[in-house]
Amino acid sequence: MDFKERILTTLNHEEPDRVPVAGFILSQVTSNRILGKQTADFADMLETADLRRGLMDIMNSSWLDMINSALADWFEAAITLGYDANWTIYSQMEVVEEPKFKQGLAMHDIWVRAFELRVDKDGNTAANYVHGLCTTENDWYSWVERNRPLYDELINNVREHHRLMAEKFGDRILAIGSPGSGVFDNTWQPMGFENFCRFVYQKPEFMRKVIEFHTDLLLRHLNAIMDSGVELVVGGDDLGQKTGPLMSPEQMEKLFGESYRRVSEAVHSRKKKLLWHTDGNVYALLDKFVEWGFDGVVSLEPTAGMALGEVREQVGHKLVLVGNLDIAYLLVRGTKEEMEDAVRKAIKDAAKGGGFILSPCNSHSAIDPMRLEWMVEAAHKYGMYPIAI
Repeated sequence: MDFKERILTTLNHEEPDRVPVAGFILSQVTSNRILGKQTADFADMLETADLRRGLMDIMNSSWLDMINSALADWFEAAITLGYDANWTIYSQMEVVEEPKFKQGLAMHDIWVRAFELRVDKDGNTAANYVHGLCTTENDWYSWVERNRPLYDELINNVREHHRLMAEKFGDRILAIGSPGSGVFDNTWQPMGFENFCRFVYQKPEFMRKVIEFHTDLLLRHLNAIMDSGVELVVGGDDLGQKTGPLMSPEQMEKLFGESYRRVSEAVHSRKKKLLWHTDGNVYALLDKFVEWGFDGVVSLEPTAGMALGEVREQVGHKLVLVGNLDIAYLLVRGTKEEMEDAVRKAIKDAAKGGGFILSPCNSHSAIDPMRLEWMVEAAHKYGMYPIAI
């Protein structure tokens, strides 16, 4: 089988020739290390106001080209490792000066969120969500009305980005299209979780309009992704924390259930599969994922207590399972023996009958490329069908 047939067979809960391996290479640092490229030293550029302003101008004037270049590296790195599939995500942002942040820079995205742009001692950059930019009802309506042309630009750029990635790499690896965040994250993060919870009870009509807006925008985003010809889409909301869901299944159903059903129906109407990414402990939501029409769940974070065997027992083959390899220890400083043990256990617990794709549960810049190589080697060693471990 080739990579495409292997993934599609697995998504149908049939046994391919071997367990597929998919990537969460979402870090330029990781791809540079795999490809032997030098990471640009942005720390020096941010030391003076003039250079910082120049960096901002470059990023803001060539955002689409910059994203295409970075994602191309991610795909080349995934191909080098021997992955069967890797994500591609297009997110539109503007770099602005923010004196209260350590590096003096923030990134504002089209979903009204502020991210702090940080550079570590090795010159590696990271953007971390800090707060929302629309904390009142009037702020939110004003932002949406003022920025309507940006949403059309976003959709056009999403379509162009995914088309480019699918055409450039489609003969070597399966491109998994993703909008990044989904309806839940895009609803609460622009206003902050405290305001979100308050508005749910104090301003239900306003929250209904916000959720409807983000559902409609997500559907446009997903259709633009699927226009590129990708076979598989990964939506995503971080619905859990270490100890359980951020909201009860009943409240999630009340607020977002219809939105998730619309998303699933839209993807299935295009004859594509929909996986859903969420970190955290989400045992209590697994049955909802099935009800909402998701084809699978991605991440299955082991440090949040998600055990593949227990998940498979709960949902059977109603969901494809993707991920579960630890990124806190195993893929940072674990031994080769520990890696083999973890991969063998994952395959034993979830791979029989198909419906399992091995993957790190997420991505960050401290993941070690050598350990990713060990992961792929172990998957090829123990993942041949019929599973015999």
